[in-house]
Amino acid sequence: MFAITCFILLGSPQTWASYGKFPPPVAPYSDADLPAIQADMKITFPLIGQCRFNEDYNAQRSGFKHTGIDIRAPKMTPIVAPISGNIGFKVHSFWIYGKDGYRCLGTHLNDDTPGTNDGSDNLDFMFAPNLRFGDYVDQGQFIGYVGDSGDATAPHLHFELYSPSGIRNPFDALNNALRLKKPLATNSYSFATPTDGQERFDVCKRYWNQEAQDLDGILVSKQYAAGEVIVITTPKTVRFKLKSISVSELNISKWPPDRPAAVYFHRKNGELIVDRVLAPGAI
Repeated sequence: MFAITCFILLGSPQTWASYGKFPPPVAPYSDADLPAIQADMKITFPLIGQCRFNEDYNAQRSGFKHTGIDIRAPKMTPIVAPISGNIGFKVHSFWIYGKDGYRCLGTHLNDDTPGTNDGSDNLDFMFAPNLRFGDYVDQGQFIGYVGDSGDATAPHLHFELYSPSGIRNPFDALNNALRLKKPLATNSYSFATPTDGQERFDVCKRYWNQEAQDLDGILVSKQYAAGEVIVITTPKTVRFKLKSISVSELNISKWPPDRPAAVYFHRKNGELIVDRVLAPGAI
């Protein structure tokens, strides 16, 4: 089930002043040649799965030189953090401030409801649900989805790298990057392991029906008893009926939409029976 309502991230900034300590890197916009220096950085390749790219950094465009590498991939291809650091984002774009002044930027993230070209800008189909502006993200952490937003003519991730001295050619860094088959489960997913017969779904709240005690959440990750944490890279919502537990102290109506809760449950006769819930931050 896809999320129905458009999720607006808390504190999602749209003016330059509101970016605070993490404004987006600004690439040169002119016909002058860009610095040819390759980015001397060890990165994780930003996409999971099949993709293609060539050296189109500094290629001539209409009135300017191309400031990054375009990595072509199907819409909704998962994007992971190429470097560790503090993440910033706005609609269609993200950037990460790494250590020692190194930064990266990606744009043309997905803006459509999956299977359509509706341009809905639902952020649940653009970014990972548990991101907040300024969060520290780990290299290899799932952060979003490839799309064809903005002036893109086909789905791709436009990717830029910056040294402390300015923009650099990312081609060699991409060629030498560590490629992952799946996103890394980082310390963000450190709720207690479920017991035998249990499962744990980590969900960001999307709707809470107090009267029916129904919780709708978008999946962030899941774990089976004694198993590894599985990061979810397809937008999916799940409904839990919480009548089997006491919810009075959980204060669900005030949960932030970008911080996951942990729902522990078991299955019985095709139903999900909730055993306990840990509110966001209760690790």
